[in-house]
Amino acid sequence: MQRVSAAVLLALVGVIALSSVGCVDQQKYDAVLLRNREQEKLIQEKEAQLAGLNERVTALTARAQDAQNALSAKDDHLASVSRERDEVRRAFNQLLDAYKKLSDRPPVVGPAGIAKEVVIEIRQLADQYPGLFVFDEATGTLRFAADITFDSGSNAVKPDARAALTKLGMILTADVARNIRVAVKGHTDTDRVVKPATTALLKELNKPATNQGLSEARAESVADILMTAKVERGRITTTGAGDLQPIADNKTAEGKAKNRRVEIILSGS
Repeated sequence: MQRVSAAVLLALVGVIALSSVGCVDQQKYDAVLLRNREQEKLIQEKEAQLAGLNERVTALTARAQDAQNALSAKDDHLASVSRERDEVRRAFNQLLDAYKKLSDRPPVVGPAGIAKEVVIEIRQLADQYPGLFVFDEATGTLRFAADITFDSGSNAVKPDARAALTKLGMILTADVARNIRVAVKGHTDTDRVVKPATTALLKELNKPATNQGLSEARAESVADILMTAKVERGRITTTGAGDLQPIADNKTAEGKAKNRRVEIILSGS
C-alpha cells in the first residue's frame, strides 16, 4: 500500500468537514487544499533537511572514529618512546655507576719497577675472578685462596684458577712486564697432613708429608702453569712456608681458611 501524505490526509479531512455541513464553498475548499499543499511542501523540506543532518552525523561519526584511531596510534607511539627513554636512562645510570666505581678506585701506584699497565691488567683480572684472589697493589702481591685454587690435600690446580693463572702468565709475558720477577710462595694452616692420598702424593714428589711439603708442592704447581704460559723459568722462584707465616688466627675455621693460600709476589728488577 502506498504512503498517504499528510497533505492528502488533511485535504480529505477538510473535504469531509465541508461535506458534513452540506453545501461546499469552492473558495474555502481551494484555500484548504492550498494550505495542505504548502504543509506538504514544508514537510518535504524538513525531511530533506533531516536526511542532510543524518548524512552529516554519519560523516562526523566517521571522522570521530578516525580521530580516535589516530589518538590511539599516538598513545602507542608515546608508550614506545617512553619505554625507549627508560631503557636509555637505565643504560646511562649503569654507565654512571661504572664510572663512579672507577673514579672511586685509588690511583695506580704499583711497586717500583712495575708498569702501571701491568697493575691495571691485574686489577681487571681480579675483577674477572671474584673471590679467587686479591691483589695488593702496594706490594705487588696476588693472594690466591687455597680452598678455591686446590682441592683439599691436593696440589692439582682447579680449572678456574688454572684459567686465571694462564691469563696472568700472558700479562707477565708482555713487553712492559719483561723486567718483572715472580716469587711463588705456598702457605698452610696448622692442621697436620694426615690424609693417605696427600701423604702418597708428597712421597711421589719427594716431599716430606708435612705442611711444609704441601706448601712447596702447591707453589711449584702454580709456577708450572705460569711457565706453560711462556713466563721464563729464570724469572720465577718457588718456596713453601708451611704454617710458619699465618696472616690470621689458626684457632678459627675462618682464620685457617685465610692462612691456606698461595702468594705470587711481583717485583721489578
